[in-house]
Order: sequence, then C-alpha cells, then structure tokens
Amino acid sequence: MSVRFNPGALSTEAASQVQVATIPRLPPLHISRPRLVDALLEARCRLRLICAPAGFGKSVLMNECARLVPADTHLVWLDLGGRAFSAEALYSQLRRVLSGTTLESGDVQQDLINLLNDFPRPLWIMLDDYPREVTAPFDACLDLLIERGPESVSWWVSSRRQPAWKLPRLLLQGDLFELEAEALALTPGELRLLLKAHRLEIADDTFKQLLAGSEGWLAGVSLLLLNADEQAIRERLIAGTSLLRDYVQREVLEGQSEDVCRALFALARMPRFSSQLCEHVLDGIGNDLLDVLKTSQLFIRQTDNCGEWYRLWRPLALMLRRMPGTASPTQTHLRACQWFANRGEMREAVEHALWAGQPEVAANFLQRYGQEQLLIGDNVSHFMKWRSELPQDLFNSTTRLIVLHGWALIISARLDEVDDCLADLAKFFPQPDARRQAQLLAQWQALRGFLARLRGEPEARDYCLQALEVLSDHAWAQRVLCYQALSQQAIAESQLELAQHYNSEGMKLARLKGSVLYEAMLSVDRIQLLEITGEFERAVGVLEESLMVLRDGVGHSPIIGRLKLLRGHLLAYQGLDELAHEAYQQGRVETETCGDSYVFFGYAGLAELAARSQEFPAAYHWLREAERLAQWRHVPEARFRGILPLITGVTWLHQGQLKKARAIFIQVLEQYEGHTFIAPSGFYELLPRAQRYLAVVDLLSGRCSLAIETLRELIEQNLRSQRLGLACECRFTLAEALQMEGQHDDAELELRKALCEAARQHLVKPLYELQHRQPQWLARVLPAGKGESLRDRLLQFEREPEDSAVSGDEVILSNRELTVLRLIAQGCSNQEIAEQLFISLHTVKTHARRINTKLGVARRTQAVARAKALAWL
Repeated sequence: MSVRFNPGALSTEAASQVQVATIPRLPPLHISRPRLVDALLEARCRLRLICAPAGFGKSVLMNECARLVPADTHLVWLDLGGRAFSAEALYSQLRRVLSGTTLESGDVQQDLINLLNDFPRPLWIMLDDYPREVTAPFDACLDLLIERGPESVSWWVSSRRQPAWKLPRLLLQGDLFELEAEALALTPGELRLLLKAHRLEIADDTFKQLLAGSEGWLAGVSLLLLNADEQAIRERLIAGTSLLRDYVQREVLEGQSEDVCRALFALARMPRFSSQLCEHVLDGIGNDLLDVLKTSQLFIRQTDNCGEWYRLWRPLALMLRRMPGTASPTQTHLRACQWFANRGEMREAVEHALWAGQPEVAANFLQRYGQEQLLIGDNVSHFMKWRSELPQDLFNSTTRLIVLHGWALIISARLDEVDDCLADLAKFFPQPDARRQAQLLAQWQALRGFLARLRGEPEARDYCLQALEVLSDHAWAQRVLCYQALSQQAIAESQLELAQHYNSEGMKLARLKGSVLYEAMLSVDRIQLLEITGEFERAVGVLEESLMVLRDGVGHSPIIGRLKLLRGHLLAYQGLDELAHEAYQQGRVETETCGDSYVFFGYAGLAELAARSQEFPAAYHWLREAERLAQWRHVPEARFRGILPLITGVTWLHQGQLKKARAIFIQVLEQYEGHTFIAPSGFYELLPRAQRYLAVVDLLSGRCSLAIETLRELIEQNLRSQRLGLACECRFTLAEALQMEGQHDDAELELRKALCEAARQHLVKPLYELQHRQPQWLARVLPAGKGESLRDRLLQFEREPEDSAVSGDEVILSNRELTVLRLIAQGCSNQEIAEQLFISLHTVKTHARRINTKLGVARRTQAVARAKALAWL
C-alpha cells in the first residue's frame, strides 16, 4: 500500500522543503535489475542504504522495490529532493500519514519513536534523495530512529551523501545493507538490455569500449546512447557530448565550492591519488579534501583494499579533462612527480614528469629506477613506452639508462635491439680510472652474456664468469642475473649438478639482499631443474611456496606469470588438464600484461594441451597466436628456436599426419646440427624430445626395430643425464614398440618399469599416448575401476618386487640423490653434506638410505664403488 500526501495540508516551511507524492513513474527506457532488487528485498535489516554519485539509478531502484511491498506492509515514500530537512518536518508528515494520536512530549525524537511504536503494522519508510548538504540534527535524529525504533520499521534511503550515522556498528549488528556505486554499475548483461531498449545493435569491440569507457555509469551510458548509432557511440566515447557535459556541470559541479571544483579538475588528470598526495598537489586546499569528496559521493573510486588510494570514475575524469577553461595541468603533474620521487616510486614520478612536458626531469628520475622494479607489474611495458617518448639522445645519455634499457629489452625478448645498447655502452670507453673501466666492462659482459644465453650461444658462460669476477657488491642485481644465465646454460647442456650450484649461489645472494622477486625468479629455474630430474612433488612444492611469498608483497609481476605457466606445465604432466588449462590462461594473461616474453610458453602450452585432447582447431589457434605475438613484439627466432615447429609437429602427430610430423621434427634437429646452439631457456629438453617424437613416428610407420634402437639409446642418455621424466616417457614408447614388434614379454616388463617410474614421479602425461593407441593392453596391465581416470589408476598402481641388484640403465637416482652420492664419494660426512646443500641431517640420512636401496648395496663405500662402476663418478 502506498500513501499519497497532500502538500497543502503541511506547514509552508515543510511544503517548500519536500515534495510528497505517490511513487513516481519509472523512466520510459527503464530496464529492470533483478540482481539488485532481489538483494534489497531479501535483506533482513533495519536500514537499506543506496549511496552513490548522481546518475547511478538509486531512485529508480528504490522505486522498483516500492512496487513490490508486501501486502501486510504499509509504505511511506518521501521525496526529499536533496534539500535540507528537519526532524520536526519528518514528524509532522509521518504523524499525518500514520494517523498518530500519541500525546506530544516536546522531544521530537522521542515523539517519532512513540509514533512508530504505536503503528500496528510493519512499515517501510522510503526517503528518496536524502539531503545532500550536511544537516547534523537531521542525521542525528535518523541515527537514533534507526537504532532505537521498532524492528517492524524498515528504513530505505537513497542518497548522494554518506550520512553521519553509526554505519560500522549497524553493519556489525546485521542492521545495515548498503549498495554503493560499484554494485550499481551496469553489468555486461544489463548494458545489453539497455542497448536493446534503445534498439541498438553494436559490434563486440564497440560494446567493450562502451562498457570500459563508461564503467557502467547508467546516466553516462544513457546520454551517450540518445539518438545514436554505432558510429556516433564510438565518436562520443572519444569526444563526449554536450548533453553529458551539461549533466556533469549541473549535477556534479553546480553547488560545489571553488576549491572542490579545482580539486576535481586536477584529480581528473591523475591515475590515482591519496590524502597525502592531495595535500601536496592541491596547495592550500588538500587538508581533509578527500574526506569531503568521499562523503559527498563525488565519483571517488577506491583502488586498493586498505582505503589509501583512490581515483575518479573514468567517464567523469574524461569529461572533466575535455571541458574548456580548466587550468594548465603542468603544475599539478610537477608536484605529483616530486611527491612520488620523494617516496622512491620512480615509475609514477617519471610518468608525471612526461605528462608535465619535462623529459629531462623524467630521464633524471629514470636513472634512479631500480633494475628489480622491471619485474613488478607492467613496468617493462611502461619502460618501453618511455623509450619512445624520450628523445633518443637523452635516453642514451648515461650508462645507467643504457644498462636499464638493455635489461628491459631482454625481458621483452627484443634481443636484436640489445646489440644497439651494447654498442651505445661501448661509446663510454675508456672510463676515467681503472676501477670504473673494469666495472663498466663487467656490466657490458653481464648484458652480453645473458643475451648470448637467450640466443642459445655457448659463449654465454665465459661472459658471465668474467663479469662475476669484477662486478661489485653495488651491482648485485647483475650478479644474480649472471648466476641465472649460468644455471640456465648448465641445464641446457645437461650439467644439472653445476646448474644446481649456480642456482644456489644466486639464491643466496638474492636472499642476502632481501630481494623476494629475484629469489622467485631463480625459483623458476629451480622448479624446471626439479621437473627434469623427475622430482615433480618437490617442484610443485617450491612453486606454490614461491607464489605464496609473492602474493603478499607483489600484486602483479612477470615472475608471477612465469610461475603460473610452470604450474600449468606441471599440472599437464600430472594429467590434470582442466586445472592446467586454467593455470596456462592465468600465466598467459599475467605475462602478456607485464610485457614478458615468457607469454610465448603460455600459447605453446595451451596448443599442446589442445592437441592432446584432439581439439585441433584450438591447437592451431594458439600456435598462430604465438607466431603473431612473436612477430608483433619483434622477438627474434633465436629466442624460441625450434619450439613452435616442435609443438606444430606434435599436433600433426596427434592428427596422424606422420609425414608432416617427421619432416618438421627433422627440421628442428637440423636447426641445431652443425651449429653450436644449445636449447633455449624454458625448453631445455628440446632436442631429446624431438628425437623421441621421431621414434614415435617410426613406431607408427611400422619401423619398430628402428624405433626400439633409438629409444634404448635415448633412455640410456637421459638416465645418465638424470633427465628422469623424459627417460620415463621414452620407456613407455619403448614398451609400445616392443609390443608392436611382437616381443610381448619384454614389452610388458618395460611397461611395468615405466609405470613404476611414472607412479613415483606422478607423471601421467605419457599414459595418454598409450591409452589412445593401446587401450586394451594398458587396461590389462593397469586395470581401470568404474569412473577412474588415468591419474587415479596410476596412483593406485602397486610396484612389483624387483631384484635388489639392478643394471646401470635401470638405476634411477634423483638429482639430489646423485649430488649427495658425489659428496659422499668426496669423503663428506652427513653433517657436512647437510650444511653444503642447506638441508637437514635427517634428510641427508634419508637420501643415503634410498641410494643404498636403489643401488642394491648396504654401505656407503659400496654405493660409491657401484657408482664408479656405472661411470657416474
């Protein structure tokens, strides 16, 4: 039931302050928003507060709810019009409507409580457009009524101003349900309904631009759509409209003080601001300004979780920047530049200096940009943008800027351009003294060494080792990167123990300097090292630990993206394809956003995953995207030499196009034959994997004896190199080749060995090929229960008893076990081994016990003798 008031019966003062009427009509192009209506109606609380800036549909939303008032509930609708109001006026109107006969006490607040207590039915009181100016007595009166009034009364308030009520207390008591601007913003579905109401159909890219440019601001979208077609919408998103400018002038700026208007025009040009920054930039008007803007709901949007940083809603900011007569932004940007620089936040200091038209100031601040900062967020992308905006001679004016530029190019994999940086750096030789000459040369060597590593050139080792001999402690970041390049080089050359050594040295230095980012960066190599040696569980543990450490201190980073890509890779090997796909997508988005070249591995991983699932159109899509990305970002072929052809060959192999697959695998091997290139970082097993796939092609082409010979040799090579995961994959293929050759007993023996290795490593990936080609044979050896996946079947597999003594090609020691064995051979005690490897004494003893078991011996001396006989030592 709704109530119609008679304004003529009110006092002159009250009638002039409020319009009392029935529920107003809905707008002609109204779209229903049931997600919000349902949320408000289902809330069980004393107060429903809809608090947002102008134009977010507050009144219309409350109007929708008013039309759904329960049958036993009395509704009172008061349109306050945003003007000042009093407790006395509220009492006068409610008493007339509710037919109150309670004796007045002279205390208007108590009289209101008594009036509400005496009303016999549930009551909804809707106050539309609450007073926009602070009216402390009226705020206090409502606060009291909400807190002490009867529970049968529900208060509904729409407001552009945050009332001075005990909102946190009401929230904790469960007496408050609040909707703010973020909740009121149009969703994609609601925007489509609005377009339909306007009889508009637009392309997807225009729709995305409209949604992003308006941020769901209902009034802004509605004004843009008036009498518009798609072309008009696109133009208005860039230039705005006179209607929208008039709306901003009348509904946002009109009635605001000169200081508030000046602040809004200044803040419209700032991507983010805080209370302290406002005080510094807005000289003389910054104190408490942010509180005023928030309280008045002047389109302030929080950007963090702690309530420190804010920005203006994007459509308002764009409109304010377009409005004529605004002051020059130069002074605002210079003040912001100074403030950020004093806080050590160089990225934003540089940005504001450039916006202020001061390239020399920007270059000066850029020199203070830490190399580690390139690994935070999308700083690399910003750095590359600055390079195009700064004069080239200014950008190359100091060795510091050149070195920083070089590392940014390396992260982006624009390797050919790094040569220009090296040439520019060479122009600064000779230096004034021997010390500076040596340090600059070492900087050059470090950059050149990392570049050589990414190109797969073996001379990377010499450059990095020479740089490490000279680089000072001040250049610790370059030292860490040299250790990383050396570790990656050693992995690519199958010197896994040496790779572990360099990785540990880099880790120690990163920890000593307190660099969580550099430690996580080195963890990427450590995880890949563990994966190669078949220690999947440890690899997953290190990965999750690294992500957890970064989660608390770093919001976005290329390193987070790399770790998520690795997570996808490990999950795919464990047969968890859906989770792997999700992780690959997360890593792809993170690395692409941050401008990191490792995004390539996201596309490659998604393509391989799709090919394995027989989703060939998707596989080719991701392969094309990888190629397009490399071309668009000017990534030279050397960075990912052979990877894309290999994944293409794998896709053809899954499709049964054996001739195409064979040709491309041979092409990959020929890229390296006769050259000194070694495998690219991040894909260290490229060549042995190509050889294994060639053996698979031979197997499927009927050349089983050739495949068997190749696979036996590959297994021996991989075991000796401790590439245990790949050795396991080769053993599965060998078992299949023996089965097809008719050597059934040998085939089953190899299959059981392969299953034992796969179960220990949690390696499910090679079972997919066997399941696809030999399902009955696999089902006999690895029985399947109802609904069990390959992963479930493998994890339940029970290893059969084996002879205690095993042959050399069957011995499988993990990389860590082999390292422990070598230290034992050097005469180290358990305690000394624990100290060198940074593990506990108990862990050393466990490794030693497992080594003896695997080698079929009882004592340390026998284990060493056995290892020497196998040519491991």
